[in-house]
Amino acid sequence: MHAERQRSEGRIARSAREPLVQFLAIALALFAANQWIRGADPRPSGEDITISRGRVLQLAESYRLLAGRPPSRAELQALIDDFADEEVAYREAVAMGLDADDTIVRRRMRQKIEFLAEDAEASEEPSEAQLAAWLRTHKAEYRLPARVAFRQVLASRDVHGRDASAHMQSVIRQLRAGADPTKLGDPSMLPSAMPLTTQQGIAVVFGEGFAAAVLAHKDGNWFGPIDSPLGSHTVLVLSREPAREPDPQEIREKLRSDWIEARRRQTREAFQARLRQRYRVSVQWPELYAGQPAPLDVKKLQRPLDTIDSSGE
Repeated sequence: MHAERQRSEGRIARSAREPLVQFLAIALALFAANQWIRGADPRPSGEDITISRGRVLQLAESYRLLAGRPPSRAELQALIDDFADEEVAYREAVAMGLDADDTIVRRRMRQKIEFLAEDAEASEEPSEAQLAAWLRTHKAEYRLPARVAFRQVLASRDVHGRDASAHMQSVIRQLRAGADPTKLGDPSMLPSAMPLTTQQGIAVVFGEGFAAAVLAHKDGNWFGPIDSPLGSHTVLVLSREPAREPDPQEIREKLRSDWIEARRRQTREAFQARLRQRYRVSVQWPELYAGQPAPLDVKKLQRPLDTIDSSGE
């Protein structure tokens, strides 16, 4: 009898460690909290609306967080009246079936249940060992790109027209001979110098071609001409920082947030897969698509409310 009880207790202990059991326990706790806030029956029923003490306190606390002070009795009554109007409208909408095909309502309900699933397992903090393992696995994503600091002088196309490049040749000769760069070139809104900046950052200001030429150049003298949308440039590279692997502590917060997001996504997808097994999905394809072959590879949306990329990539 004693051995049987020990085996039974062992089975209960193992069951308590199961992720699905933990998720259900958290869901029940949240449901109980929701019951306390909303009252005994949160579903629309009949014509009686009871606004519980918990809901009133929630309305008052929301006002305090926004206004920086508790609401007055009149202000709290206005909040309660507004909540009652919202509840009446909600019940009438549900009674008319307006929620059945509402995409926003469906997405909101999906989001709520996925948040429950994520929080069941994905709320723990990663250890340093886990972050180090994550960095090793995703090293390419965190590699810091090369950066360049430089000065530039412009021969504006507005001033020199088609002769901008030829004029810049003359400017380059003067600069290489020791001329002061602040006395040469045409004024513009472009910065005359940039600190250590990645190729992408340079491209935002000067264009892709200009950025690629600056990163590729190895000489330590003025070089060019390099064209940009505004004209022709000469550039002097001041310093370089090669691409490198980051120190884990340097990017720890990003590693942490990425690790947590990945764990949430994995938990959510595993939860969705378990739920999906309980359903059979059949699709009645419109005539336009019915005859087309099924795609071999369908990319799953990374976030539950992502929209489909229409860029064609």
